[in-house]
Amino acid sequence: MKKLLIWGAGDQGTVTLECALAMNQYAAIDFLEIKEKGHRRIPGRVIYREDDDDIGRIIRSYDEIIVATGSNDLRDKKISRLISMERPLATVIHPTAVISPSAKIAGGCTILANAVVHTNAVVGTGCIINTAAVIEHDCIIEDFVNICPNASMAGHTQIGRKSFLGIGSTIIDGIRIGKEAVVGAGAVVIRNVPDFTTVVGVPAKPKSARQI
Repeated sequence: MKKLLIWGAGDQGTVTLECALAMNQYAAIDFLEIKEKGHRRIPGRVIYREDDDDIGRIIRSYDEIIVATGSNDLRDKKISRLISMERPLATVIHPTAVISPSAKIAGGCTILANAVVHTNAVVGTGCIINTAAVIEHDCIIEDFVNICPNASMAGHTQIGRKSFLGIGSTIIDGIRIGKEAVVGAGAVVIRNVPDFTTVVGVPAKPKSARQI
């Protein structure tokens, strides 16, 4: 069985650990701290530090690596480093998640308990699909997106790179969410959302437009 390194030893790291354990595919699972985040106590697990002089050898000693942080920017940064090192990215999928045989899921993703990724959906690199989130048929999730628990996307919606869908948010069919956009908790999105824009409320309306 393979050895898994979880890069990120905070809250998302512990959630990822339990998901990986449920998969029953790894002989060993250890952690690498993200220096920007620090780490929490995780009994029974080795936690390496990013500033270890031997970090390259440590990373190469594992069969697969998953980056575990809710920060889209940090997942992008760490996964880019792993790709430059030609290290294999893990895809961690909880056994209770429902994944269509026709769905396509890129490397470095975490898909948690009771999530659904339906027919012909596409999920890009380094995404987090949280507990009980629903990605309906023909949706496209671009790279480094974070979808919170109980968020629901109707068919043919598209979520731009490094965007964030808050807990319990709802996206009606055919909507485009731009890159690095934020959908607030519980929002109901019935219109397209531009890049770098935060929307909140029912129906969702822009709160702010961040500059590039």
